[in-house]
Amino acid sequence: MTDTLKLKERLTGLTPEICIERSRYLTKSFKTTNGQSMIVRRAEALRTILKNITLNIWDGELIVGSATSKEIGGGFYPDCNGRIWPELDEISNRDTNPFYIDKNDLEELKNDIIPFWSEKTLEDFAQSRWTENLNKRANILGSGMVLTEVAGIGHILLNHEKVIRLGLTGILKEIEEHLNRIEEADIQKREFYLAAKMSCQAVIDFAERYSKKAALSATKEPEEKKRKNLEEISIICRKVPAEPAATFREGLQSIYFIHIVAQIEDYEKSISFGGIDRYLYPLYKKDLKAGRISRERAQTILECFFIKLNSTAPCFDFAGDLAFCSTQSATNLIIGGVDEKGNDVVNELSFLAIDARERICMQEPNFGVRIHRNTNPEFLKRVSQSASSGKGNLQIFNDDIIIPALRKWGIQPDDAAGYGVIGCVELGVPGKTCNSANAALLDFGYCLELALNQGKKLSDNFMSFFQGGEQMGPATMDPEEMESVDDLIDAFKTQMNYQVKKMVEGMEVLAKIHAEYRPLPFISSLTENCLAEGKDILCGGAVYNYTAIQGIGMASVGDSLAAIDKAVFKNKTSTMRNLLDAMSKNFEGDEALRQTLIHKYPKFGNDDNNADRFAKEVVDIFCNEVRKYKTYRGGKYQPGFFSSSGHVAFGMTDAAMPSGRKMGEPLSVGISPAQGMNRSGPTAALNSAAKIDYGLITNGAALNLEFSPRFFAGENGIQNFESLMTTFFDQGGMHLQCNILDKSELLEAKTNPERYPDLIVRPAGFSIRFVALSPMVQDEIISRTDYQP
Repeated sequence: MTDTLKLKERLTGLTPEICIERSRYLTKSFKTTNGQSMIVRRAEALRTILKNITLNIWDGELIVGSATSKEIGGGFYPDCNGRIWPELDEISNRDTNPFYIDKNDLEELKNDIIPFWSEKTLEDFAQSRWTENLNKRANILGSGMVLTEVAGIGHILLNHEKVIRLGLTGILKEIEEHLNRIEEADIQKREFYLAAKMSCQAVIDFAERYSKKAALSATKEPEEKKRKNLEEISIICRKVPAEPAATFREGLQSIYFIHIVAQIEDYEKSISFGGIDRYLYPLYKKDLKAGRISRERAQTILECFFIKLNSTAPCFDFAGDLAFCSTQSATNLIIGGVDEKGNDVVNELSFLAIDARERICMQEPNFGVRIHRNTNPEFLKRVSQSASSGKGNLQIFNDDIIIPALRKWGIQPDDAAGYGVIGCVELGVPGKTCNSANAALLDFGYCLELALNQGKKLSDNFMSFFQGGEQMGPATMDPEEMESVDDLIDAFKTQMNYQVKKMVEGMEVLAKIHAEYRPLPFISSLTENCLAEGKDILCGGAVYNYTAIQGIGMASVGDSLAAIDKAVFKNKTSTMRNLLDAMSKNFEGDEALRQTLIHKYPKFGNDDNNADRFAKEVVDIFCNEVRKYKTYRGGKYQPGFFSSSGHVAFGMTDAAMPSGRKMGEPLSVGISPAQGMNRSGPTAALNSAAKIDYGLITNGAALNLEFSPRFFAGENGIQNFESLMTTFFDQGGMHLQCNILDKSELLEAKTNPERYPDLIVRPAGFSIRFVALSPMVQDEIISRTDYQP
């Protein structure tokens, strides 16, 4: 029997490597296909990569395949942007998340691959079309905005159920039927179908390569158990994903092949699985009934699948690593929830998935659970047990809030009931949605800074490319002339709306660039409506087309508005001028004022309406503005509240705030209270969070709380967690996740990382090894309030 804990230990001990094979074969293909349509070039490139990439079957694996040639590796995507290029010489030696790169590969990158893509990346094309004003701002430190699509799109839920049910041969048959019906003169559609056909066949051939490799390895393997496993791998890979999956193991192998190919075609981040206990359960149930599998064996196979998801480790440049915690691919899957009739879908596989996740407990997959008012009581108890133990690193979603919000947003009832989660907490319909679910990040603290200085940067910051006094937004009211906090809120709204508009301008250009230069024929072949319309997913072929902007720093701004309301306008303990002067000096010489701002005025997360109403208003302003805009692909923009570690990156360039936060300190995370400001216990924090209108937040909202393990210890620990969670959800909460860790353990892990190689934490809407985080992000997690019993 496969020892999955040994597989985990081996993988955890490896240093990630950069694999250049995707970029090598992409470049070779593009050199030979000049003059052909871009969608055909992309399909040909995918075929070339899958035909040539090095295959490995690592010892003990039950699920095989990789997006790279490394046991744990990051691909190289020179067609997206060149931000990492200047850092390649030192990437093996950097302090946080070093990646080994072979010196010969490095020379090939420098001498062949990078020169070919220079001035031909997505970002190059976008910059050539952006206005001068936008080029000055987009993805520049101190501009308050990040447009993430320069790295690729990712962030999608694939139609795994269809692949399991029909196999790629069934999808090829569908493509052929469309090809036979279209007119010869319709060249654009014909090329789309030919590219989709080429891509699907390339994936079948890719799996066949694994089948042949396993068969050859089996002939050389002297140990009987290993030989039989290789022989079974060969049989499975010859069958799936070409044909429908007939067994549980075939189902997992099939969806894993589809997953890694999507990573190769598009981008490594947040390619997600949706409700695995829905579409894999019939295979599991049939295997049990036929006596082909035991529950224990099924759990082992599932554990192997979970471990394989950790073989992809995206590699970012320094800034990207700081903002997005690059070694995690945020591969999301979810269990539980309701079907289209409102019935609970929990089954034995739902329980088994928690058992497998709890035993392995690695940073991937990002594991979610859907809960509703009629959830199976035993399942609810099991979820609470796993979450309260801290071993499962679960995040929990409330169907009773999410499904109505999605339906109100235009998602059909059956599709809303089948929603999945993408990456962190993003919401989508499997196989029907082109989300671009993390297309941009907006810094709310930056918008407040401009509102407090008539659209100008408030103060200098050595990390920022922009200087104090530089005009970055519309000229709004002089703060010293404001008569109430409502005047400041109006100025904040004006600045935020301006930033959202600029971001939409940038994203519309990026969407066009993606459609023109980086279509996705394979992913399109698995997305409903694309084949029927003969249209790539990036050209609006999906049923639902969304692009999402994430708001960062909600509580930091809400707390600042509450402080100004009290200190300046109501209690009049400070003038606006005195406060602005203190902030411009980062409170140097005004520590007494800063401590008053921190401790004497209301803060979000303590069930205090004097603070909570401002946080809610910040959310409403942002959501209502984002939801005004329509996308290039014919859908809508939608708001979300999560940050990866962008709250740390943005905070580095933001001025001091009226909440007492100093320049350079992190902003608040998602919908969570600002660090250390939730002092009245977890119930109060959840009561504050429940006041937000989640019906507006259709791309998801991350709520993080931290607890000492002692908080849920003892006989009543599980029940205490369940009560806390269900009460919050009954009040209208959308999402909950917890770090249940001893703060002393985090401090020890920061000092002696070698002793804690697999300590998993949830910085925002994802899980990651604590030792893979930058020291600034580690410190931010340590600074949060941890509730004690």
